[in-house]
Amino acid sequence: MSPAGNFETTLQWTLPPWAMGAVAVAILLTVLFAWRRRSPLGRMPELLLLIPALAAVGFSALGPVQVVEGKRLEPARFAVLVDDSRSLQVKEDGVSRHVEASALVSKLQSLPEAEVFRFGGELQASNESTYRQGETDLGGALRAIGERYVGESLAGIALVTDGIDRSSLRDVYYELEELNVPSLPGPLTIYQVGGQKEVKDLAVVEVFSGGFAFLRSPFEVRARVVGRAYAGLKVPVRLHRDGRLVAEKSVLLDGDGAAEVTFSVTPKKVGRFSYELSVPDLQDDAVAGNNTMPVAIRVVRDRLRVLQVCGAPSLDQKFLRLFLKQDPSVDLVSFFILRTNQDMGAGYGPQELSLIAFPYERLFSEDLWTFDLVVLQNFDYEPYFGWRAAELLGNLADFVRRGGALVMIGGDRSFDKGDYAASPLADVLPVELGVVGEHVDTTAFRAELSSQGRLHPLTQLLSDNRDSEALWGRLAELDGLNLTRGLAPQSAALLVHPDLKTPSGASMPVLAVREVGMGRTMALMGDSSWRWVMAEAAAGHGNQAYLRFWKSAMRWLVHDPAGEPVQVETGQENHVVGETVRVRAQVRDVGFEPVVGAVVTGRIEGPDTVVPIDLISDAAGEIVVEVVAETLGTHRVYIEAANAGLKLGEASTVFAVTARDPELEEVTPDSQFLQALAGQVGGLYVPAGSFVEPLRDEEAGRWVSERTQRPLWAGLWIPLVAGLLGSVSWWVRRRGGGR
Repeated sequence: MSPAGNFETTLQWTLPPWAMGAVAVAILLTVLFAWRRRSPLGRMPELLLLIPALAAVGFSALGPVQVVEGKRLEPARFAVLVDDSRSLQVKEDGVSRHVEASALVSKLQSLPEAEVFRFGGELQASNESTYRQGETDLGGALRAIGERYVGESLAGIALVTDGIDRSSLRDVYYELEELNVPSLPGPLTIYQVGGQKEVKDLAVVEVFSGGFAFLRSPFEVRARVVGRAYAGLKVPVRLHRDGRLVAEKSVLLDGDGAAEVTFSVTPKKVGRFSYELSVPDLQDDAVAGNNTMPVAIRVVRDRLRVLQVCGAPSLDQKFLRLFLKQDPSVDLVSFFILRTNQDMGAGYGPQELSLIAFPYERLFSEDLWTFDLVVLQNFDYEPYFGWRAAELLGNLADFVRRGGALVMIGGDRSFDKGDYAASPLADVLPVELGVVGEHVDTTAFRAELSSQGRLHPLTQLLSDNRDSEALWGRLAELDGLNLTRGLAPQSAALLVHPDLKTPSGASMPVLAVREVGMGRTMALMGDSSWRWVMAEAAAGHGNQAYLRFWKSAMRWLVHDPAGEPVQVETGQENHVVGETVRVRAQVRDVGFEPVVGAVVTGRIEGPDTVVPIDLISDAAGEIVVEVVAETLGTHRVYIEAANAGLKLGEASTVFAVTARDPELEEVTPDSQFLQALAGQVGGLYVPAGSFVEPLRDEEAGRWVSERTQRPLWAGLWIPLVAGLLGSVSWWVRRRGGGR
């Protein structure tokens, strides 16, 4: 071992040369003054005492400092590098490799001066293990150790890894049979974790979907399953949507341990949904982390399919049908002026009847599920449905509960006038039927907004609440309305009669809405909303109020995300690991104008992480959050927007990180590479399951520069000596007659 250190001691002065000269001159003048004032014989005792006192004061004034400087050799440090990547989660005989790695680290970190570092894509000083890092860069870790301890010799370096390196160090070794190992500050000992026997691994390696689908149109989700060492095994493959099982199929792995499976799915809602393919986690499966593969699918509506059924032609029917037909986003099927069962039983042949047959049985059984919205406009079912009324109307009620939308519009054949009180539809309508006495009131009236109607998006005709309320106040009067007993449970009245009351004393509903199961219903108790067009057009305002009302109604009824005031989306549904995901949220008012300064809060939830969101919307009513896709799996985004303390709405979406994890592409430890690496640097390779003491450089150490300063002028001895000698000199002077 080298000497412990080498130090030198020197005396330094803090005063500059000119100040030191000034002190010397002052001392000399003081001595000369004392010499001149006394006789030669009387001067000697006084001067012998005064000169040392002045010298002590001068010495202190010069600021002498004792400096000790040199280098000291400290014990050498020992670096422990631990592979913290996900490949150490691989199981062998039911035990994960990181168990062996942790045991090795416990032994190594007990060595004198041991410092533990963990690496995946980069080196970090840490004693906390995760074994979740990706992109194992072994060459980068060795290079980082050399840079960290530059100019210092380490006692040794221990590397704990399975040898599955993702950096160019290993690639070059296999391509060119050479190793370009960075310079290391100490001897290297490599401890391999994980054996060389064949690893069993069942995995979903690829999923194909196209990324989007059309509502109610089948699309395919296809997956490729690979089972290392599982050839000939029959494996169940499950398809989940948002955590719920959708379908399951069994596939037989071929001689190479591979198989493909295809699922056909018919989406029933629009939006973005997470689908996940999974295979079972078998007891001897070494890698549980690749048994699932997510994919996000965006379901869009090709066109909004609307079924309009009218009991008789009318201006209200004409205006609504014209509005629906002129909307290019609507696929309308409309029936009115229908042939009833009585017409068929009157003795006339089909060729003698001008009215077409109403295909009610097919419409309300087979074809019903192909529609998004059903409008019953002044329609009485009994003349058409006959003895199948309960069944067909029951189908319509189930259609609503499963996510469909239903509108019932008033008239002399609707609600209680159409005998719906005893039908299955009474359970899904937003109003209670069964009125005793008169079923309609024919007095003209102007509908008024309720407190809920002032806030509901369906009745917001203009962006400003006050302007919207003023517009409703000037719309034309309606000709009358169907009476009800009031609102059904979990319903809301958006428009009410100014005078009429229900039996309970509440204002009579004119426009009511309700959410039933997954669907929504709306009841408009009159049949003269067409007057809103005529009166507004006569006043020079066109038909915008009527059009906006029905557009808003349709968007709300079918849960159209485009009609929501708060929306959130990502540019694409599926991303790969390492890609930047741009999450964009937009906040709009009821007139679809951007809301500036809205507070947008929420979170982005991944399988292992949660990223909070707390931002203010810009001039476009938007906020943007960018995150890096680091973890395979489904990520969910939730946001909520508020302005001036008032909640504006909320939204959510999903995206999937679907690329296969590169850390799990290869799971067999690479002992050949590790032995070559140890041999290249003259190190030691220790196989899995073994432990020997690591190589150590006993002569290694680190020289530490030290410099200490001790100010001599600050000691108590200087003022004591100067004071004592000065006092005695003064006493001698006085005894000799001096002053």
